[in-house]
Amino acid sequence: MTSKLFFFATTLIMATGCKKSTDAVLPQDQTTVAAISSASVPAPVVNTFNARFSGATQVEWLSISSSNSSSKEFEVEFNHLNQRHEARFDDNGTEKHHSITCIEAPVPQVILTAFRSTHPTDNVYEWKLRNDGTWKAHFMRGTVKWETTYSATGVLIKEEIA
Repeated sequence: MTSKLFFFATTLIMATGCKKSTDAVLPQDQTTVAAISSASVPAPVVNTFNARFSGATQVEWLSISSSNSSSKEFEVEFNHLNQRHEARFDDNGTEKHHSITCIEAPVPQVILTAFRSTHPTDNVYEWKLRNDGTWKAHFMRGTVKWETTYSATGVLIKEEIA
């Protein structure tokens, strides 16, 4: 009986302790993410990116720094070969990670601009083009998964915790 009561109390606390928040939650190591211009990206990073992804469009750069490390990493989100990609490089230009975040189509600039205007430091890990022509962005804010849906013209339709 005691274990059932403990389970019920724990579940109740967990259920009431969660709330939707628009504040960015940072890990304990105080990781900082900031959107930056391509001019702020070190030349070795840009050179590696340009050589690896020649012809990329709708390029967005993010600077990622951690209080646990003196080095920076740079994440880039871009359209390439009719898909949306993201890649991460260290400050010497070594590629650390690459993934495709949308296989259906390249994400239109109007959608990217709308997302970045309301989510300047959030990293999208998946874009989806839905059958109705809307775009859905899946992203992490701290340790919480979020989703936003945009019309084809870039109007925010819905935002919620996934």
